[in-house]
Amino acid sequence: MKKSNITGWKDVFSFTFIQTIKSKAFIISFLITLVLSLFSIPLLNMIKGGGNTEDSPSPIQKVYINNETSLGSIDFKELKDKDKFSHINLETMKGNYEEIAKRIEEKETDSIILTIDEDEAQYSLTFIKSSKGSLKESDLEALSNEVSKQFEIYKRTALGISDEQLNMINAKIDTLVNFADTNGKEIIKEDTSISGAEYGFIYGLLFVLMMITTFASSQIAYSIVTEKSTRVIEYLLTSVRPLAIIVGKVLAMLSTVVIQIVSMLVLVFISNKLTSSLSSGSGKSVLSQYLPENIFGNLTIFNIVLCLIVVILGMIFYAILAGLTGATVSKLEEISEGLKLFTFTNLIGVYIALASCIVLMEAGINGFIIFSFLFPLSSPFILPGAILIGKASLPIVAASIGLQIIFIILLFKFVAKVYETLILHNGNTIKIKELFKISKTA
Repeated sequence: MKKSNITGWKDVFSFTFIQTIKSKAFIISFLITLVLSLFSIPLLNMIKGGGNTEDSPSPIQKVYINNETSLGSIDFKELKDKDKFSHINLETMKGNYEEIAKRIEEKETDSIILTIDEDEAQYSLTFIKSSKGSLKESDLEALSNEVSKQFEIYKRTALGISDEQLNMINAKIDTLVNFADTNGKEIIKEDTSISGAEYGFIYGLLFVLMMITTFASSQIAYSIVTEKSTRVIEYLLTSVRPLAIIVGKVLAMLSTVVIQIVSMLVLVFISNKLTSSLSSGSGKSVLSQYLPENIFGNLTIFNIVLCLIVVILGMIFYAILAGLTGATVSKLEEISEGLKLFTFTNLIGVYIALASCIVLMEAGINGFIIFSFLFPLSSPFILPGAILIGKASLPIVAASIGLQIIFIILLFKFVAKVYETLILHNGNTIKIKELFKISKTA
């Protein structure tokens, strides 16, 4: 690709960038994104029931204990030693069950009934609350966890089981299968699978990257088709080369997306800092409660830069492809037909990345995972998350970046051959076979 072929790209870049950031659609979506980013951590904390609820007094005021076992009297008085439950009135049920249940439903809505049942070799603890009161399932869950611990102690004491005997009964039995080579040397197989939290993190990041890439690339395609259908493209071609149009548009759209991503990240971290300082006296990060534990060990400047490089290269590739397919269309109503190649290619990358998420959780690193890390269509979606949880080595990342650059260069060379013909074309949508014919004759 000669330098003269992209003469005027700076003018296209400036024009597209300014028009994009001045458009109502961009301003509205950008403001919505900023607001969501700023309030994301407080909303997450609220949904998950975070804040000071862990140490604050339980809203439960009274517990009626309905003991129907042969273990003897159980009063759970040890609950009084916990600040969270020290105010709760613990009362052994003496009246009629139905009457007390009715009273709780209509009047004592901050009270509950704890029923302890015995059925052959097992015990069950049942908590009943009013359907009209303000008590939540999370309130009962906090109390039930502590009651269950206390009940285990009561049960052991009643059955005369010592701590040593209990430890022996509950002792974990591990079965270890070792493999050896022909020389009898042990083959150590490392577990490289990911946890459910890590899977959720990679999947969420993959979804966000897919949405950003698809949106940005589609905007480029729509812009090119709009200019072709309104004859604006003919005016542009009087001062710039055809290939400069797609180069300028890709870089302009990429710049706006990078601005959005950086703004989102900055506001999320600010939101996390403010929420953490307001919701906890210790200032413990709220975000750290919901992200995989090992992500903060890999959240270095170097790894963040690597992730950005992978994402940016992926966006450049898909944006060029969208611009190419958009140029095959002459009318806005035909754009869905023209974007089939881009959509199909994008879906291949996304589905490979989704499959690799599942394989990572079930089987760990294998040949398919390495392929998904290296394949330029899927690596922009799966590799950033893998880097941040420490599942992608530096050589793999370097090789992936190298392959992305090679694919971008090859795509650019192809675009350089056909783009001038495409941008001046007015008529039916150009098919893939026709694109290759044009490239051979160019």
